[in-house]
Amino acid sequence: MNNKQQRMSSEEYRSWSIARWCRHVQSLGVSSLSTWAVNSRSSYSHAVTLGVQRKVARQLGWLPKLEKNEMQRMSDADFALRYQAKGVQSMTDLWKSAQHWAEYLRREGRLEKVANILGFCYVQESHPNDLDYYLERCERVGDLKAWRLIDKNAVEAARKHGLMREIERRAPSRPRAGYPTVGGHCRTLPELAVARLLEANDIPFVTQLDYPFTFPRGRSHKSKCDFYLTEVGAYLEVWSVGLDDTTPHWEQYLVRRRFKTSMCQRLNLRLLSIEGALLFRSGVDVYLAHIAAVLEASGVAMPVRLGRTQALDPKPSDNCFSSRE
Repeated sequence: MNNKQQRMSSEEYRSWSIARWCRHVQSLGVSSLSTWAVNSRSSYSHAVTLGVQRKVARQLGWLPKLEKNEMQRMSDADFALRYQAKGVQSMTDLWKSAQHWAEYLRREGRLEKVANILGFCYVQESHPNDLDYYLERCERVGDLKAWRLIDKNAVEAARKHGLMREIERRAPSRPRAGYPTVGGHCRTLPELAVARLLEANDIPFVTQLDYPFTFPRGRSHKSKCDFYLTEVGAYLEVWSVGLDDTTPHWEQYLVRRRFKTSMCQRLNLRLLSIEGALLFRSGVDVYLAHIAAVLEASGVAMPVRLGRTQALDPKPSDNCFSSRE
């Protein structure tokens, strides 16, 4: 792969569309501009020369650092999006992740507004010291992990009251069979969000469909995709392992990702890649925007957008089932 990249001409790079650049970067298994530069210096240098590296970063859900004087032009919502990309979960995280941003917002009287957009604020006393209260809020969402992502203000208050251990013990978790969707069960929250967006936009799909190739494990073992878009004719993978070599089972994950990607290229199969780790690293809103961007870049219309609760709802709506009967 690296030798091929070194021999590729500048003319070939210039002919690439943004979608083609995104597919190339996704095949490298990287999650930031800096890791792209390390893993494929040649393609990154050409991207910089052509001025497309930031467009690719935005398309893939990476938000680059602020340009000079950009902070003065940003709205509260812009700051909230940037903080989500940094994975902040509390006011403490907000200050630690970018103290100069927080100091600027404090001086401008905007810090609490941005915190409220992110779902947490300075004052937590509106949430009582009542275990049943938090369990009810969690059950309303339907899943402990989803509740942590959606109801951050209440989660922070529960942690402050020392109730999180008991909540974790008693709160509902993912069903053993996975989350039900109109196309089959999903195993993870990143996959669930993809399914809910597909359902909302009436895009038919099935989950866990066999690829037309086997994974070499000493014996014949069918490889399965996360989704197959039946009318689009595309396989879709949600790569949910954090792109970090400190992650457990990192090597096995990287082998599976490279194998599926290379086999799809060899057999001329259409493969779309979603970076599922963004859900936990950057937040629900950034992740949903990333899903829509990847699908739209591949020619799949996504006019319907979802809120956080809808996207991680463990139960599909009756309308979704009835529309396919």
